[in-house]
Amino acid sequence: MKNLIIIIIGLIAFISCEEYMDINIEGSDEQKLVVEGMITTDTVSHTVTLSWWNDFFDKGPQIMETGATVTISDGENTILLSEQEPGVYKTDPDVYGIVGKTYTLNIRLKNDSVFTTTDKLTPLPEIDSVVPVFEAGFDPNAGSLAQGYYISYYGPEPAGLGHCYIWNMYLDGILQNDSLQESVFTNDDFVDGNYIKDFKLFFVPEAALENDTTPVVIEMFSISKAYHDFLTGLLLETVWKGSPWDGPPANAVSNISNGAIGFFRASDRKTAATQIIKMQLPPNLTDKR
Repeated sequence: MKNLIIIIIGLIAFISCEEYMDINIEGSDEQKLVVEGMITTDTVSHTVTLSWWNDFFDKGPQIMETGATVTISDGENTILLSEQEPGVYKTDPDVYGIVGKTYTLNIRLKNDSVFTTTDKLTPLPEIDSVVPVFEAGFDPNAGSLAQGYYISYYGPEPAGLGHCYIWNMYLDGILQNDSLQESVFTNDDFVDGNYIKDFKLFFVPEAALENDTTPVVIEMFSISKAYHDFLTGLLLETVWKGSPWDGPPANAVSNISNGAIGFFRASDRKTAATQIIKMQLPPNLTDKR
């Protein structure tokens, strides 16, 4: 009995013991330029956005870099971008990239700091078709399986490893994958030189379709392996984070010089169109889809 009392007193003392730790987590005063931009074979006004990386603990508005001199050059011609709004620099609307050329982005800030990068504009294969296929798929909004339409891709893939691609989808003219976690991109490691068929790019839940017929446009870009790896690095540090096998935190590898972060890319662009026509089933079969 005496030993039991001693054990109980010891447990009470152990449980009630508390050590106060004063941890001061300070942010960093280091600033890094953030660069986002691209040039494509499409004849449009191309954009380069300049901002500053904020401290993680600073939840203030994004700081844009104004008054910079921004140019894009292909080695023969140099295009001067104009600042359309704070930190947003644009080319004239008649500018387009040419397959096979290497494009250099040059940025000179008001304090004369210079940032540069280059990216080669590689060609895309032809798109044979994109086809909607009615079947069950995962609806991220509902968090469960749902009936809907996969948009499947068909087309050749050129021989030679190193080709990388990224896709966008528009429904009724509205971009559907405008966030990093919705990005669809890949390399040719497992399909090099083969014909690609029934490659499921996007899933459209039937419940998301407002009309019986919905126009679909798939936009495809060629991207460099460096940009492919940049996107992978971003996802590894954000959406794909949280497992026991995660590596140590690290920034995605930028292609901008002088310690800046972000990416400037040159891409070939092609599009393919189709339409989703809702399945019209008899009323008695509606629940058996």
